[in-house]
Amino acid sequence: MHKTLSEPRVAEEGITFTVEVGFTDRECLVSKNALAHLRRLKGGQQDFMDIYRTFEDQIHSVARRLVVAGVSGTPLVLGAAYFV
Repeated sequence: MHKTLSEPRVAEEGITFTVEVGFTDRECLVSKNALAHLRRLKGGQQDFMDIYRTFEDQIHSVARRLVVAGVSGTPLVLGAAYFV
């Protein structure tokens, strides 16, 4: 079962959020660079939280795939390279 455990939060490095994959809870961070890349894809001047909300399903999908693949890090950092 996949679900988001807590509300996303603005952090200095980007947006932090938690995903659950199976019985594993992982803290994740989508970086400011990744959010800026996604903003350029969409166009416009949305702030990072708005961009996160717009792409939330895609961001969580990437995070889950990285957890399943065994990528380490606390938090698990999602950089721009994961969204090209």
